[in-house]
Amino acid sequence: MSVPEYAARISRIAQRRSKAWAHMLDLWDGSDEFIVSVRDGSFGEAMREHFQEIGQESLAHGPLMSLDVYSRGSRRRTFEADREAFLADHDGLIGDQPHRADIEKMVELCRMESRAWAAGDHSAGRDARKEEFLHLDSGLEQRLVELFSENVTDAQSHVWRTLSRIFIATETGHQSSLNLAGQA
Repeated sequence: MSVPEYAARISRIAQRRSKAWAHMLDLWDGSDEFIVSVRDGSFGEAMREHFQEIGQESLAHGPLMSLDVYSRGSRRRTFEADREAFLADHDGLIGDQPHRADIEKMVELCRMESRAWAAGDHSAGRDARKEEFLHLDSGLEQRLVELFSENVTDAQSHVWRTLSRIFIATETGHQSSLNLAGQA
């Protein structure tokens, strides 16, 4: 059975959204691999592709451009210096791994949606998407916007403020939330 083009596209978008949520977990973990991906520009490129695929590139244009500048500047900084700056903020901003289980659930719900659409099961795809909305509407979206807005205000490093602005826009899609965080 062939999957209609629109279902394949929805599957790709859901897969991209699962990756965006997984990147949030990478931020929570603060691994060297994540820091390298921010330094070398691959994280920024993945996020840019995400926003392009969902037709919302303008939501994070400014923070993504700022991240590009940060990545290009990494040639003048050592990995150790960037790692130290990143980790100095990490514990204070998200050291207690807030909302981790809820984020992990979003990763899995998006993956379920992607698999359902790819298999041509439109009903299961719509059901999974509905579960994602319900999960976000249960307060997760608002809690994350508040957390990342606080990070924009409280972070010492530019990269943390930039990453927080990107993640505000990633799933919420609320231009007002992004602008609010940008004012801080």
